[in-house]
This record gives sequence, C-alpha cells and structure tokens, in this order.
Amino acid sequence: MAEASLITAKVPGGIGKRILIWIFIWACMLSLLVSLIVRMVTEFAHPVLTTRLITEQDIPLPGAFPDTYRTSQNPFAPGIAVLFDHFDFMSLDTRTHLLFIAHSGPAPDREQQVNPQFDPAKDAKYDGNVVVFDTVQKKVVGLLNIPQVAGIVVAQDLHRVYAADANDNIIYDIDEKTLRYTQIQLQDNDSPDGVAYDQLDHLILVSDPGTPPTPDSNIIERKNQNETIINAFTDKVVARIPLGVDGQWGDDVGHVRYDPGLQRAFVAVQQLADPNSLDPNLLPPPRTAWLVEFNPATQHIVTRMKLPDACITPHGMTIDTNLHIAFIACVDEDPSSLIRVDLQMMKPIAEFPWPVPLKPDLVVLDNPLHVVFVACGAGIAIFQEQGRAFKWLGSYNFGINTHSIAINEQTQEIYVPLIKQGGRPILRVLRYNSSMGN
Repeated sequence: MAEASLITAKVPGGIGKRILIWIFIWACMLSLLVSLIVRMVTEFAHPVLTTRLITEQDIPLPGAFPDTYRTSQNPFAPGIAVLFDHFDFMSLDTRTHLLFIAHSGPAPDREQQVNPQFDPAKDAKYDGNVVVFDTVQKKVVGLLNIPQVAGIVVAQDLHRVYAADANDNIIYDIDEKTLRYTQIQLQDNDSPDGVAYDQLDHLILVSDPGTPPTPDSNIIERKNQNETIINAFTDKVVARIPLGVDGQWGDDVGHVRYDPGLQRAFVAVQQLADPNSLDPNLLPPPRTAWLVEFNPATQHIVTRMKLPDACITPHGMTIDTNLHIAFIACVDEDPSSLIRVDLQMMKPIAEFPWPVPLKPDLVVLDNPLHVVFVACGAGIAIFQEQGRAFKWLGSYNFGINTHSIAINEQTQEIYVPLIKQGGRPILRVLRYNSSMGN
C-alpha cells in the first residue's frame, strides 16, 4: 500500500491525465478501425449495388472484316477493333435464344479514307456481317457474310430473320434453323435501314431513307424515301408507300414499328435541309417533323401527325403495345431528347422533352419491368414507365458508339455491343439492377 502511494506520488498529475487521454484516443481509433474492417467485410460479402446497369460478362466478337484469326477451324474467332466500326440493330428470338446482331462495319467511304488498300467496288461485300449469339450458351454460334447490315428483325412464327443490307439495297431472308439465306432486291439507292414485322398480316416493313444516286450528288430521289412492304410468305415486294413528300428535297425516314393491337405501323419523318449547303451544322427546317401512321394490310397512310416543335430529326422509336404509347428519339434537338406520343389519340403527351445523351438511336422497352432504354452514341439513358407517368432514372456510359441495345425479358439481361474494348469488338452482357427501386 505504501509502495502504491509512492509510485502515484512520483507521477505528476498532468502527465497521468495525458496518458489517460491518449489511452482513450487509441481506444477510439482501434474501435473505428475494427468498425471499418467489419463494414468492408460485410460489403464484400453482401455488396450494395449503386448502379442500375451491372456488367456480367464481356464476350469478344468476330471482327467487321475477315482476318487471319478467322479460319475454317475457328470460324467465329474474336477479331480486332477497326476505325469507324459500327453496330446497328439487334433482334432476339426468345424461343431459340438466338440473338442476331447487325455488325455493320465501317462505312465504305470512311474505310477508304484511312485504308488506301480498301476498294469499295470489290471490298465492300466483306465489310460487316451478322453475328448469331446464343444467349444460353453465351457464345457466338453463327457468322453470316451480309455486309453493311442495318435493320434486322426476327419473325418468330416463321422461324425466319430479315436483315437489311443498306449498301446493296437488299433484304436478306434468313432461315433460322439452317442460317442459309436468300435475297430480296429493293430499288437502287433505297438504302434500307429499320425493319419491322407485322405478324398479323405476315408483312415485312422496311424504312428506306435513300441515298444519292451518284457520289457527285447530295440529293436523294424522292422515290427512294419510302416504306417498302414485303410479303413474308413469297418474299415479294407488294407495295411502296412514298414518304418523301415535304419541301424541296423530301424527307428523312426513321425507324418503323408495328402495334398489333391497333393494327397500324408508325414511322417518323423529317423534312430534309438543303443537301448542297456548305454549313456543316445546318439543321432541318423547324416544325417539319411528323409521325406517319399507316395500315400495312391496305398500304395506305392513315394519319400524318405533326410532332412537337422541340423534336428535330426524329429517328429511333419503340412502342409500348399495351398502352399504345410511342417513345421517339429526337436526334438534332439541343439537347437530344425523348418524347412520347399517345397512338390512340395520335397526339403528343403534354410534357417537356426528356434529355438523353448525344446521338440517340435505338429505343427499346423492357415490358415486364416497364423500363425504357435509349441507346445513344454517348451513353445509355434509362426511364421508368408507370402507366402514363414517366421519369428519368439515370444515364450510363460504356464507351463510344453505344448505339445498339437489346433486352432479354426472360432473363432480364441486356446486350450492348461495343466496337472497342481491349482492342477487340465485344458484346457486353449487363443486368438491370431493379433492387435500387424507382
């Protein structure tokens, strides 16, 4: 007892207090460190997902051109990335689980600019392909030598796929079981783009924006600005609906979509600006965008509805066929935007345009989740649909030229082809994270 009193007496009171304070501080720091470690372990074991698009897998794809990697022993070998490459439409057959990907490749004139050995007259036929991807096996199972392919659609009831060769003015009819195909020739310079399927009348609907007849001309002939209708049983063109009816130089023709409940098809058009203008930023005339409703069975236009003044160059489109609402991407609006149209009333929904990233192209709808995706050159915008209510959920960037997107409603997987990841074209498989709520 005397010894303890002596030791206490030898330690000055201020020093003793400081020691107790330091002990308290170290205890707090140790407690905080333990708490952080426990939190990190918990998050690794049960990660909290803070994005709506989760990358599941990147799968290398064959290149836009034949290369030394692609052999008879390895016909689907991953290729290498090339400048100005492009992916366009995709279409999924939910019965066979085959996803058909339009790998357009570079435009022949752009390829010639960077590759002096490229001869468009003979090499364009090797520029691009259709990739057939098995969504169950997660691998490429087919590669079709269809160049400059743009629009593509699956006719599930016929077990056939229809793909548009924009460079050669051909629609390819592909047998889904054998992957063999036949050609349906369109008019010269039609330059087919978007393709849709009228499953009630078994008609293939093709949007033709057209292309100038010669390299020296910038003017598209009006006969090439049309909607071509093809009988899916006979592969014969049964009608052409003229769409280039406005202004001095006609109209640009956007994507076509079919609503089986209304038994009508819809396509957006925009009056063209002066093709001979030297102004690279020249926009189409204001207030000259239309949504055209037509009856594929009778091949007659039903309504031409003027789109809002804030929509310039409508192009990409999808339809909620349950609510009969169209979602239309306005490419040249500033900023680029998405608008909605009530197709039963043929009237735009009264609201401000919804901004999206630059260069919107494909618009798709996940029906079970009521989520709209807009694939743009500069990213992917996501919106939530709740009846007639609508709201923006976010925009995500996965690199350049993310123009194409497809949804697997059975698995909630999302497919986005990218032109260059690690020096290769790839198919990125994403999953929508619905746990974030709305």
